[in-house]
Amino acid sequence: MKKDPADYTPGERKYTELKKAVKAGKPNAVNYLKNSAVTLAGDFVIGLSFSNDYQRYSCSAIEINGIRYNNPCRWDKSGKAIDDDLSDLNVDSVHTSVRTI
Repeated sequence: MKKDPADYTPGERKYTELKKAVKAGKPNAVNYLKNSAVTLAGDFVIGLSFSNDYQRYSCSAIEINGIRYNNPCRWDKSGKAIDDDLSDLNVDSVHTSVRTI
């Protein structure tokens, strides 16, 4: 069942607005979307990349309840959080063209 937009977290709202910007053809929106995602808790992931060597996702920053934290976070390739204080990654929100290193 799809979540009601009125119940979205700030991160989910930001991700949804980014998807709308891509549909509207706004400049650079596609690049931002490729490297963004959300967690299952609704946190907004910034600077997402996938490592072929380690087979895991990592990001440079995360927004939790609208507050940005510039500390790296990691998830395995199935989206399970490697760092204890994180929510699992919503793998469905990861763009197929996510930056790969």
